Amino acid sequence: MLVTHEITGGLVHLSGNPIQITVTASGVKPNHKLAVKVTCDALMGSPFVEEIAPKNLISVFDISGFIDQPVNYDFDFPAVGVVTAHPKLAFSVIIDIGEVWTDSSGNRQVSWNNLSTNNSLTVIKGKLRPYELGILNDSDKSFASEYIEGGKFLTHLPNNQVVSPTQIVKLWYLSRWTNVHNANWILSVKTDLKIARLYKPSGTCVLDPISGLLEFSFNPAFVGFDLKPGETILSYTFWLYDSENEISERRTYIVDNAYYEKAFTFIYVNPLSGIDCIWLTGPSTEGLKTESEIAYRAVPVLAGSKVASQKTISSSSQRTWELNTGPKSQTEILALRDFLSTKQCWMVDPQNPEKLIPVNIEPGDNKLFDSGEDIQNLDIKILEAHR
Repeated sequence: MLVTHEITGGLVHLSGNPIQITVTASGVKPNHKLAVKVTCDALMGSPFVEEIAPKNLISVFDISGFIDQPVNYDFDFPAVGVVTAHPKLAFSVIIDIGEVWTDSSGNRQVSWNNLSTNNSLTVIKGKLRPYELGILNDSDKSFASEYIEGGKFLTHLPNNQVVSPTQIVKLWYLSRWTNVHNANWILSVKTDLKIARLYKPSGTCVLDPISGLLEFSFNPAFVGFDLKPGETILSYTFWLYDSENEISERRTYIVDNAYYEKAFTFIYVNPLSGIDCIWLTGPSTEGLKTESEIAYRAVPVLAGSKVASQKTISSSSQRTWELNTGPKSQTEILALRDFLSTKQCWMVDPQNPEKLIPVNIEPGDNKLFDSGEDIQNLDIKILEAHR
């Protein structure tokens, strides 16, 4: 009997969205069930086997529940190079299909097909929101076709994001090639000279399936751009290309050269498994949240005035910051949704810019956009993730 399968949405998936495998049999057997085996060395409990009785010779499996496991996110801070590979942030998942039935002697039989094609998936941690996934479905697209085949970087932050002159931004990319593919990165820098100087430092990168996600860290100074006396960087644009074409979207960053007494930089995990970086320039205050537990103890007879009847038996403190984003475009403010709902976030230490402080964003009802205001801004409360 022939058993075939189809994977909905291509061969690259986010673990938090349905990963549907449709298995079809060419006939029926006694006590017949179709089966899927999911194997991945990076997943606890692997291999996983699920069996479903077919309806009209078809069984539909959703294997995302096996794969959507916690991962340890990794990124360079401070940045050590333009390109860093993260093989542990992309799972290679092997799919086997088969069938289970009862033979004429009443014994359970299991048969697995030896698949030669379309049996290996690449899965990264993350999840498209239902509405975003619905828009792709309406257009007969998927995460794989829109982001991976489409050469998009794994971020929801808008193009023309405003950054600081010293901020090293990050972009994350997953190769669409199944074999080793040689590519190049390029950074086009625009300055304020009367005769515009367009500087394009570049470098190489290897897109290898076993490399997982590629982390690109860059700004003009970091890649070797030297300013001339009196010259100011206005913007820069980053993209990837190979020997034939551009293989990624172009991302432009607008440099804000204004002076700010104090500004804050945050790094956070976005829903697409990338690590984003934002810069907030509005007014800020720093506080300290304290908690303690007090016990009562009777004052001994003849005790002096220094003896207390209430004693602190435990105490803890937590730093807090109330920040304003500073003026942002509507698209930048709306893109802060990922930042406000992230599960992992770090703030660059204002006292030591080479260190990160783990933080949480206080949940609440945030007003992202006000049509009565020309320039948008947002107040955010940050809690140190230590007590």
